[in-house]
Amino acid sequence: MRLSTAHWFVLRELVKRDLRSRYAGSVLGFLWSFLQPLWQLVLFSFVFAGVLKVTPVGEHTSSFALFLFCGLLPWLALQEGVVRSITAITDNAVLVKKLSFPSEILVLAVVLAALVHEAIATLVFVGVLAVSGELAWRGLPWLLVALPLQVALTLGLGLLFASLQVFMRDTSQLLSLAFGGWFYLTPIVYPLAYVPERFRSWIEWNPLTALVGLYRYALLGGERSEITGLASLGLCSVVVLSLGAWVFARLKPAFVDEI
Repeated sequence: MRLSTAHWFVLRELVKRDLRSRYAGSVLGFLWSFLQPLWQLVLFSFVFAGVLKVTPVGEHTSSFALFLFCGLLPWLALQEGVVRSITAITDNAVLVKKLSFPSEILVLAVVLAALVHEAIATLVFVGVLAVSGELAWRGLPWLLVALPLQVALTLGLGLLFASLQVFMRDTSQLLSLAFGGWFYLTPIVYPLAYVPERFRSWIEWNPLTALVGLYRYALLGGERSEITGLASLGLCSVVVLSLGAWVFARLKPAFVDEI
C-alpha cells in the first residue's frame, strides 16, 4: 500500500478524529489519556501489593503491579487496535462508497490511534518506574524493536478481520472469544516460570509471549537470553501482515456491494 501526500493527510485527520471522539464533551479531554493509566497503576499497587501481597517470583521487580502493567501495555494496544479495526470498514461505509482512497487507511488509522494511547500510558509508566528506581534505562532502546513488530502484527490481524467482517458479521463476536483465551495463554498475569514444563513450549510459541517479554526486558531489565520466541515473533508478524494485506486486497473490490 503506497500512500500519496493526500492519503497521508487523510490518515492524519482520521487519527485525530478518533482521538477527539473518545473524549468529546468531557471536561478534562485528552488529559484522561494520562490519568487513566496512572489510576490503573494506583489500583494495581493497592490490590496486588497492599491487599493480596503478591510477589512475582523470578522476575526483575518485586512489585506485581509493575510486572502486570508492563505486560498489559502491549496487550491492550494490540487488542484495542484489532478489535476496533474489525468494524473500521463497515462503520465507515459512506467513506468507502463515496471517496476514492485506499480503504486500508481506515484500519491503519485505528491501529495508530491505539498506539498513541499506548505511547501515553508508556510515558506515564516510565515516569513511575524512574521515580521508583525500577527503570532499566539501558533496555529502553529495545522498545524500538518491539514496536514495529507489534504494529505489524496488529495491522495484519486488523486487515484480515476487517475484511472478513464485511462478509461475515459474526467475526467480531468470534474474535472476542478468541481474545479472551489468548489473554490467559499469554504470561501477562503470571510469570512464564509458573507454567508447567509440559505446557511451556506451547506458551513460548505464542508470539505475544515474546512481545510481553520484550517489553519487560526493555522496561524492567534482566538477561537478554530470557527473551524467548523473539524469532517466532518476527516471523509471525511478517506472515500475519502479509496474509492480512493479501486477503484485504482480494476482498476489497466487493466491499462496496456488501456494506
